[in-house]
Amino acid sequence: SARAGHVVAVGSCAAFGGMTSSGANPTDACGLQYDGEQAGGLLGADWRAPDGLPVINVAGCPTHPGWVVETLLGLAAGAFTAAELDALGRPRFYADKLVHHGCSRNEFYEFKASAAELSQLGCLMENLGCKGTQAHADCNTRLWNGAGSCPEGGFACIACTAPGFEEPGHPFHQTPKLAGIPIGLPADMPKAWFVALAALSKSATPRRVRENAHADHPVVPPAVPRGGNGR
Repeated sequence: SARAGHVVAVGSCAAFGGMTSSGANPTDACGLQYDGEQAGGLLGADWRAPDGLPVINVAGCPTHPGWVVETLLGLAAGAFTAAELDALGRPRFYADKLVHHGCSRNEFYEFKASAAELSQLGCLMENLGCKGTQAHADCNTRLWNGAGSCPEGGFACIACTAPGFEEPGHPFHQTPKLAGIPIGLPADMPKAWFVALAALSKSATPRRVRENAHADHPVVPPAVPRGGNGR
């Protein structure tokens, strides 16, 4: 690192400690410039490359290959500056987005039509631990292998691009609640607004959305407008 033009931490273990730092952490594993959420890590909080950049944290477990390639292309072109990094040193071209953006389950989320089991089509946030509304990544708009993402495959987003994701304090597939309300609410949404909107949304849930949410395939098709032409 003392001789490198740039230092890129690929994956959440290299960036923040990740799975290797969980539990008792007998090896004192940490990230290159972060130990969990705390700046420092192996190189120290003040380390900078010759061009002034800190360690670039291409976090993810695993990280998306597109994030790695785009970061390296930006560095090679000399177009990467500190302004391109978020508060945790992650490239903003993917970290300024949420996994929630582009999720195919968003209609179920909007009506708070939630799945009760992982095999069902409904939103995974309310009951099954999905953190897509909080997780910083573009997984559902930059699909993996051009076709999928964790929610697309029926699995909850566990926010693997964030420090501390490896020890959420509860099973990954469960949503912790207080008085029936999920503790981890969508980013930037006040709790009172979420509760009010959730109650309104559930009262307006179409039968199609409500029944499909608890099925493993669409069982109620969209209604055909009168005349069949949408007018």
